Amino acid sequence: MLYRQVFPPIYLPSSPKIAQLALETTMTEKAQQLFYKQDPEIAPKGKFHNLCRNVTGHTKETILLGCFTSDGNQGKIVIQSVTEPRLAGMMEMTAAHEMLHAAYQELSSQERQRLSPRLKQAVQRVKDANLLSVLKAYAAGDPEIYLNELHSHLGTTLSELGDPVLEKHYRQYFQDRQQVVAFAQRSRSVLASIETQVQALEPQLNALESSLKEEKDKIQRAEEDLKTSRQTLEQMQANLTGLKQQAEASFSRGNANLVAQYEQARSLYNAEVENYNWQVQSLQNQVTQFGKKLETYNQKVEIYNGLAAKSRAIIGTIQLDSPEVTAKPGSP
Repeated sequence: MLYRQVFPPIYLPSSPKIAQLALETTMTEKAQQLFYKQDPEIAPKGKFHNLCRNVTGHTKETILLGCFTSDGNQGKIVIQSVTEPRLAGMMEMTAAHEMLHAAYQELSSQERQRLSPRLKQAVQRVKDANLLSVLKAYAAGDPEIYLNELHSHLGTTLSELGDPVLEKHYRQYFQDRQQVVAFAQRSRSVLASIETQVQALEPQLNALESSLKEEKDKIQRAEEDLKTSRQTLEQMQANLTGLKQQAEASFSRGNANLVAQYEQARSLYNAEVENYNWQVQSLQNQVTQFGKKLETYNQKVEIYNGLAAKSRAIIGTIQLDSPEVTAKPGSP
C-alpha cells in the first residue's frame, strides 16, 4: 500500500503591503506563515474601528491600532491604515504585535505557564508611561488576556527584556527584534515629545495660576486699602481747611494758639499724603508685575494649547475618541 506524504499548507500574503510589513519587521518564515494564515487586512480608520470595536479584552484605555480575532481554528488580523507621516512605523509595529497574538494562541498551556512568570518579571523593566497605562488597563481585566497582551507588547516595544529565555522565544518570530522595537519607538517619537513638553509645562502653568491668583488677591486688598486711605485723606483735608479758617480768624483777633494746632495737623496730613502716594506707586508696581506674569502665563498657555492641537491632529488620524491632551483656558 502506498501512502501519500501530507505537507502543511503554504499561506501567501493577501497583498503586497502585507508582504512588505512582514519583511520590514524581519518576521521569520514561521512568523510569516503564521501572519499570512490570519488573512491580514489593512483597513481605513472608519472600517477598522467598526471591525475591531467589540474585540474581547480591549477597553477605552487601550488604543486600538490593530486587532486579532479567532474562532479557535481560523484567525483574522485587521491593521488600521496609518497615513500620517508623523506616525511612521506604527503599522509595522502593529503587524508584529498582532502576529504575536496569533503566536500566543498556538502556544501550549505548558509553554504559556513557562513564559508567564518571565513576562511578569520583564514588564517591571517598562519605563514608558503610555505603555504602562495601557498594560495597567489590561491588568485590571482577564489574567489570560493580560498575559497575551504582555507577550505582544513586550516583544515589540521593550528593547531589553533582561531574560535570555524570552529573547530566544522571540527569535522564533523575528530575525531582528530590535528592528521592530525601533519601529515602535519611531511611531511614538512625536507624541512622546509632545507628552514630554506638556508634562514640563503643566507644573509651570499650575504654579503661575496659583501665583497670579495670590497676586490678584493682593492687588484687590491694596486697592481697598488705597480707597480707605483716600477717604481718610479727604476727611483730613476737609478738617484741615476748617481748622485753617478758624486759625486765621483767631490769629486776626490776636490769638495764635490755633495756628500751632493747624501746623501740626498739616504736618500729619502731608505725611498721610506721602504714605498715600507710596501706596499708589506700590500698587502700580504690583499691577505691572502682574501684567508681565500674566503675559508669560498666556504665552505658555498658547504653547500648551498648540501642543494639544497638534496631538489632537495626529491622534485624530487613528482614533475616533477624544485626544490625549486637553486644551487649557486663557488667563485665570
